[in-house]
Amino acid sequence: MDPFRSLGIEVPPIRWHWPWFRGRTILLAATIALGLIGFLSGVSVTERPGVVHAGLLVKVYYTLGLFLFGGMDLGTPEAGPWFGRASLWIAYFVAPMITASAVIEAVLRMVGADAFLLSRLKGHIVVAGCGRLTQLYLERLRQTQPTIGVVVVGTPAEAHAFANLRELYRAQVVEGDITSEALLRRLRLEHAARVLLLTDDDFTNLDAGARIHHLVPSVDAHVVVHVSDLRFLRSMAKTGLARRCQVFNGHQLAAAHLVQVHLLEHFERTEPCDVVVLAGFGRFGQSVLDELQKRAEGAFDRVIIVDLEATQRTSIFAEQVGFGSGYRREIIDGDLRDPEAWAQVERALTLSKAAPVFVVGSGDDRTDLRIGMRVASRFSRALVIARSDRQWSFAEDFSRESGLHVFSVARLVAESMPEPWFGPRTERHVGIDPAAVRSPSASMLMPRQIVNTATANPAE
Repeated sequence: MDPFRSLGIEVPPIRWHWPWFRGRTILLAATIALGLIGFLSGVSVTERPGVVHAGLLVKVYYTLGLFLFGGMDLGTPEAGPWFGRASLWIAYFVAPMITASAVIEAVLRMVGADAFLLSRLKGHIVVAGCGRLTQLYLERLRQTQPTIGVVVVGTPAEAHAFANLRELYRAQVVEGDITSEALLRRLRLEHAARVLLLTDDDFTNLDAGARIHHLVPSVDAHVVVHVSDLRFLRSMAKTGLARRCQVFNGHQLAAAHLVQVHLLEHFERTEPCDVVVLAGFGRFGQSVLDELQKRAEGAFDRVIIVDLEATQRTSIFAEQVGFGSGYRREIIDGDLRDPEAWAQVERALTLSKAAPVFVVGSGDDRTDLRIGMRVASRFSRALVIARSDRQWSFAEDFSRESGLHVFSVARLVAESMPEPWFGPRTERHVGIDPAAVRSPSASMLMPRQIVNTATANPAE
């Protein structure tokens, strides 16, 4: 057990700050080495001629002294081999520069350098949260806007991500609470091109959006709010905040992309009407069915829902969204890891001549990949799609070999974000239309294809 954690103290591992630690350490070690090379090669100095004959410990002492005095107490190198004098001269200049930079950095932290840098921002992008969605957004942003200013607001609990955000995406990271009005005033939101509230807490995102409206009403159209709870998103679809800001849900956006790019193409290629098997009926599975009802009506005639709580979740879906009338549905309550549940699915598909579609999304990557491979091996004509929360490199290899399609929800969301989110501020109020989600290789959304997702019918 970590003794610091038991006391409520978070001690970050060294690897969290490895890029900074590595660069500073290499420069420091190289400077010390150059100083020692100079002294050990036989270079003498004008004010301390005896150093050339002193022992190793004395030479190490005077080398370390270069970081404080820069050689002013030693005098200049005057005799010895040329490479030794050159090494010592370099150490003379670099050592005090390292010390000065460390002092300046400490002073800037004390006087609040963040406040000075923030005061000069204009046309910048503000992102709240340091999670996976933020990193994927910044990754795409830097591909199209390598020089635009970015400010990321993170909490102390997210400090482990600060170094990567600075190093990889050249973001200015501010530690604080995005719902703090004092912090919001410092971010110069009236001059921001976009504000994206992407923390993992829906209430934090919504509260920050409401506070931004009260402080800077003019920026409402450029505020993007992520809400992960689909039922909650639908319940607030008609609120003032949903009308003012651009509210979206990651699962809904990914499901729209999946249906638009993969499933519709499969339906068009196969006859007769297909059977859709939803293995896992949580937020993502329900979003897929919602999108299928909107965009693929008549292309499938049966839906088989398999989930440990299938009956309960279908009741929620019926209340929140509603089942369409153009297809039959079968409910199987069972654990996706239980062979008996899949035996029921196979019995239900025995008499079907269609090429079934399997969407495997239990929420556990290991389970989804294993089930997806099993299903792909047993149904040669089926389209099998397995959800993955992370982008696994090895999954691409066996996807090509087994016919299993693996996709990352987070990456699909990032790739489907509309282009206006990555450019300068426009005066047009836009959001996301799941129907217009692009494929990873397609061009970005056109402005007229975009509407607010809060008006859709999602269910958790």
